Amino acid sequence: MTPGARAALAWSLALLSLPDPPADAQGRDANPAPGTLRIALVNMKCRFTDGPDAEANRRNLRLNLDRHLYFIDRVSKEGVDFIGFPELSLNGYRFSKGMTWLRRDGPEIGELARKAAEKRVYLAVGLAEEDAAGKRWNAHVLLGPDGKIVGRHAKIVLTKEEGFTEAGKAHDVFDVKGVKVGIAICGDGSHLENLKALADNGAQLIYAPHANTTGSTIAGWYNFRRAWVGPDGWIAGLKVYAALDNPECDPPAGDDTPARCASGARVIGPDGKVLAEMPPSTNRTDAKEFILRYDLPIGGRK
Repeated sequence: MTPGARAALAWSLALLSLPDPPADAQGRDANPAPGTLRIALVNMKCRFTDGPDAEANRRNLRLNLDRHLYFIDRVSKEGVDFIGFPELSLNGYRFSKGMTWLRRDGPEIGELARKAAEKRVYLAVGLAEEDAAGKRWNAHVLLGPDGKIVGRHAKIVLTKEEGFTEAGKAHDVFDVKGVKVGIAICGDGSHLENLKALADNGAQLIYAPHANTTGSTIAGWYNFRRAWVGPDGWIAGLKVYAALDNPECDPPAGDDTPARCASGARVIGPDGKVLAEMPPSTNRTDAKEFILRYDLPIGGRK
């Protein structure tokens, strides 16, 4: 067995032996109230798929995909309607010339689509996408409970993917159990005009998947989005709900540099109040996998 294979096997066994990630107590009843959208925001470990070893990249991709399936199986037992994963959740958020590019019609999205249909849930997952024309994107795909693609958003405001991907332009809104949902990937949410465009297009909920370090602390990550919160914040001004999450990137053993993603998840109401959040921490080593659940009192029945 090669050193890379041994490392991947060790990581797989470590994941299998992990205790269940912390989870809030809200929304544990498997029968949500009528007229609500039960969401689960997942902060998961993400391995990188852009290294110089293509085989290692594919192993990491498989590990990331398996982690998605684990969380879907877990939270779908609780009557969840919508499961949101972070930015680049399938690939891990790091770009280089070795990136493993995925297709919307590829086997990874196909496997998740079958799982969405099996569990009758909506899934929002992030990927480094190469389209049929050969263009590349930082994209988020929304899958429906029938296994079909409901929609897709390409990141508009490029950061570390600049030079590797195209910039998106659309502010589309998608139906999720009768709720109009818009997607703003990480840097998109640093510009009010993007959120306003989603609200103007009818969004009732803005889903904001991230992969951001912000000093590698959970408290720092919440501070990064402070303009969204409060009675004078962007969300209150737009009169919409917001759901944000951030992954726990998995750095090399012993590496606690600021490249580590901070984890974190938050739900904000249309008055700007924080409705639920992962407990903040100023400890750089305290990023962790987490599931934040919340029942939004909007939308219709299935």
